[in-house]
Amino acid sequence: MTRALTAFLVVFGLIAPAFAAPPESAGGDDADTAEAINLLSQASDAVRRETYRGVIASLRHGDVDTLKVVHRYHDHKEQERLVSLTGQAREIIRKGDKVTSILPEHKLVLISEHPPKSLLGSIAHFSAGQLKANYAVLDQGKTRSAGRDCRIVEIRPKDQFRYGYKMLIDAETQLPLKLELLKDGKRLEQLMFTDVSFPKSVPDSEFVSSYDLHGFRVVRHESVHVSEQPSAAAEDRWQANDLPPGFELAEDGVRQVTPSASVRQMLFTDGVATVSAFIAPAGLRAPLKGATRMGAVNAYGDIVGNTQITVVGEVPAITARRIAENLVRQDTDLSSGH
Repeated sequence: MTRALTAFLVVFGLIAPAFAAPPESAGGDDADTAEAINLLSQASDAVRRETYRGVIASLRHGDVDTLKVVHRYHDHKEQERLVSLTGQAREIIRKGDKVTSILPEHKLVLISEHPPKSLLGSIAHFSAGQLKANYAVLDQGKTRSAGRDCRIVEIRPKDQFRYGYKMLIDAETQLPLKLELLKDGKRLEQLMFTDVSFPKSVPDSEFVSSYDLHGFRVVRHESVHVSEQPSAAAEDRWQANDLPPGFELAEDGVRQVTPSASVRQMLFTDGVATVSAFIAPAGLRAPLKGATRMGAVNAYGDIVGNTQITVVGEVPAITARRIAENLVRQDTDLSSGH
């Protein structure tokens, strides 16, 4: 569930309000392309600022998952509550950077503090130049979704290292209502509002868990940036050589997962897609060697000495593998590989 939530309309948290010259068009003229990018900019703001509630359906490799969502911007913070309607009972409540995940069947509460990665949001690393270099942005006209008038915007990749996106943006509020993830023009996954409304306000009570959490086990996860905590893990720095075209390092941090073990996470982005690399002591988790896939998510694992490298993201397999095979320790002779 978590991957689907963070992946949903990943682009909208990244589009900046200002942009320079429009990117190369693939069938539309410059004015149409500029208008399409402007729509994405408006959608970026609507994702954070709009008050809405609704039901979202996710279609992944033949399975349909549905969840209820309520969202508002209150006291300078985003608030959001997600409740699963199918499958295992789950609930996620977010207030600003604090995310509380509730798994009632396991009597477990997971609490984490990290920058917003909500249902419709994403990381804040965006470059208009990256977008224009790697994708063509097209205004594909009008349609309807969830009973509302929408504009169609397509983000078409220029090479094999990234997927394409097709999305429907509400004409009145600019909230994204539907996303299709595409490879070679074929749909891999689809997420969409089946019902949505825009109330003027939402009461505090809608952001409180519906479960009695008495007796639940509480686990807290905190992400620690390398620069803030000098340690052996912090000194064990890694870098990526020969990244896929357009991808750049956006974040690099360390999280303590056990009293004696830490995991480094490196986040790469091309301005739309994001890929995470996890570098951990071998044996901390089940080993992964080579490629694996679940729906549109590809992962690639490599074991180097006593270190497990795992790269995962909603990108083609060739992208995950190239990043994994080009991660090296900074104190290593780069010409000799890992």
